[in-house]
Amino acid sequence: MELMVAVGILLIVISALLAAFVSCILLNESNNNLSVATNDAQYVLEEIKVQAYDQVQSFINSYNTAKFSNLNNETISFPGCTYGADITQVTVNVNWTERGRNRNFSLSTEFAR
Repeated sequence: MELMVAVGILLIVISALLAAFVSCILLNESNNNLSVATNDAQYVLEEIKVQAYDQVQSFINSYNTAKFSNLNNETISFPGCTYGADITQVTVNVNWTERGRNRNFSLSTEFAR
């Protein structure tokens, strides 16, 4: 009887450890995807940064977002960009699918003349 109780307790402990291990693996995948999305957004902003100030708006409007395939169903968009005479605010939004859920990451900056 004592052996059965000990095995039962051991099974409960092992089950809890296995659940924690699986949770850590899923969290690691999510963090990796977030890092990839951050790098992609920074890459896009660096591409915009090297443009002449007068060309930023046309560059964004004609940007080829199809070149990114690092994440599942990854898309790049530029929501809410404001173009001014001296300052332009650009937001890069990265969307992707992760375990059946839509995820997104946004990165914003301003460019001055």
